[in-house]
Amino acid sequence: MQRYHKNVYIPNNDIIKLKDFTCQLNVIKWQYTRHTLDNIKWRLYNIQDILLYIKALQLDYNDIFEYYASDNGTISKACYRVNYKGLFDLILVISSEKNIVTIYVNSQGDNHETLDKGIYRQGKK
Repeated sequence: MQRYHKNVYIPNNDIIKLKDFTCQLNVIKWQYTRHTLDNIKWRLYNIQDILLYIKALQLDYNDIFEYYASDNGTISKACYRVNYKGLFDLILVISSEKNIVTIYVNSQGDNHETLDKGIYRQGKK
């Protein structure tokens, strides 16, 4: 399994795959893992508000900041960062079956300055 981040390296031919992945997700019904629901409750977010927001959400491939692909290039999971209520972003980790693996809320100003670029696939030098 290869791990990619937009601030490190994304192969040019993966852009079309990310668009297709997102289009496929947008026609599938949302599913939630128990971990996702527990995470929302544990962090004291308004679960009903978040789930209603997600229900109406149309994903955009431009919101992907990290994704996982098999050695043959099939995308299995992607991480989307979408605007939520102006000052916050929802981070959604979504599998190819449109199952939200986990979710959390970040301040829009949080640019993840501690990113460990060494854990991601690097481009050719």
